[in-house]
Amino acid sequence: MPLRYKRTAERPSAQFWWLSEAGTLIDFSAGYTFTLRIGTIGTTALLTKTSGITGAAGSGLQPTGVPNLTVDWQAGELNLTPGKYAVEITATTGGLDRSPLYDTIEILDVVN
Repeated sequence: MPLRYKRTAERPSAQFWWLSEAGTLIDFSAGYTFTLRIGTIGTTALLTKTSGITGAAGSGLQPTGVPNLTVDWQAGELNLTPGKYAVEITATTGGLDRSPLYDTIEILDVVN
């Protein structure tokens, strides 16, 4: 499901249920680092984030289960030009990258 945030917001955290090729949740509870990029495919990322991303074993399905990946936003990170962007998340373990997870995010302008 696409993410939607007002450009000055940091809450709620973004939650993902990242499935394996077999359709089961990937256990990200240990041994993984993550990189999240927001931008337009084929161009330089507007935001590259490597902290505040937490992996877990997860359970169930979206939206009622427990996500296996949570992204906590820091102040100002989503202060991007309003519009729709791609979200690309890469999980790395043992120096090898898993094929990225893709989603979309819509940044909404604020009312002045």
